[in-house]
Amino acid sequence: MGHEIIDELSRADIAFRVRGRDLEDLFRAGAQALISIMLHDPGDIRPSISIAFECRAPDPELLYFDFLQEFIFYKDSERLLLLPERIDIAGSAEGYRLACAAKGEKIDQGRHLFIVDIKAITMHHLSVVKEKGTWSATVVVDV
Repeated sequence: MGHEIIDELSRADIAFRVRGRDLEDLFRAGAQALISIMLHDPGDIRPSISIAFECRAPDPELLYFDFLQEFIFYKDSERLLLLPERIDIAGSAEGYRLACAAKGEKIDQGRHLFIVDIKAITMHHLSVVKEKGTWSATVVVDV
C-alpha cells in the first residue's frame, strides 16, 4: 500500500497518510513512505546491512512515532537508509512492544538522489486509528 500526501495539514512540513490491514502492515507502510518522500528512487536501496531494534510505548500512536523516528535516527547517526523486513507488534495491559528487523545500506550520494531530507517525525496531527477493519495513520514530518 502506498502513501498519500495531505497538503492541507501543514504548509512548511510534509503530511502523509498510510493504511494497512493490521498494525504491522501499517508500520511497514509508514517506513516505506518516509523513504519514498525522501528519495527519487527508493528501489536504489540495496539490502546489504541488517539492523534490529525494539520500541515500547503505552499506545499505538506513540509506538508509531518511536518506530518512524528510529529510521530517521539511523539515517542521521549512521547514514543508513533502511526498510523494514520483519515487524512484530504485541499489545498487553502494560502497553505495546515492537521488534523490527530492517535492511538497507549506507547513503551513497551517487545513487541515492534526495528530494528532501526528513529531519524528524512530529506529534502534530499524529494519529493511528482503526476504522471498519483497516488501520490508518496520519503523520507530519519536519523537513
